Amino acid sequence: MPKFHVKKTSLGEDEKSLVFKGKVIEGPINKGMTLEIPITEAATISMKIYDIVHFEKQRDESKRVGLIIDFAEEPEALEIVMSLNIAEEELTVN
Repeated sequence: MPKFHVKKTSLGEDEKSLVFKGKVIEGPINKGMTLEIPITEAATISMKIYDIVHFEKQRDESKRVGLIIDFAEEPEALEIVMSLNIAEEELTVN
């Protein structure tokens, strides 16, 4: 099962998306796959990966990959996920 280590989460340039910067720990991760975002210990939300970017000039290897999640259709979900301030976490991708 693919896993992604999130080093940092930031708002996308369009302010309707989030960029999860980190690195792939296990398995292949592709556009269209689903990122499992933990809300509480018992609940998660599944968000489709809209795009994947590679930060070639990033010196810190742990922040070279960016998984972009588009929240244009669900602005309330963007606020919830942003408030979680996800960093230094390992997330599952399906």
